[in-house]
Amino acid sequence: MDWIRLTKSGKDLTGLKGRLIEVTEEELKKHNRKDDCWICIRGFVYNVSPYMEYHPGGEDELMRAAGSDGTDLFDQVHRWVNYESMLKECLVGRMAIKPAILKGKPWHL
Repeated sequence: MDWIRLTKSGKDLTGLKGRLIEVTEEELKKHNRKDDCWICIRGFVYNVSPYMEYHPGGEDELMRAAGSDGTDLFDQVHRWVNYESMLKECLVGRMAIKPAILKGKPWHL
C-alpha cells in the first residue's frame, strides 16, 4: 500500500517532470544504478529507482535488468503482474526504433 500511496502523491517518479521521451539503447544503458535505474519492458521504459524498496523480490532482482530490456526476465518471474498499472507513474517513454538499413537497395524508388 505504501507504493500506491507514493504513486498518488504527485511526486515526480520519472525524474523528467512529466515529459515522455524516446529512449535510445545507448541512453537506456546509462541508467544502470540503484539510484538511477531504468528498465525496458515490452518497448516501454520505466524509472524503477523509486520502486526499489517496494519490490517484493528485492533490489538485486530489479538490478538484474538495470539499463536494459528486462522483458524476458520479467516474463520468467511474474508475467501475470500488471506492470503497466503499477509503474505508470514511472513511465519515462518508449524505446526508439532503429531505422532499418537496406543493403544493396537504392534510397529512392
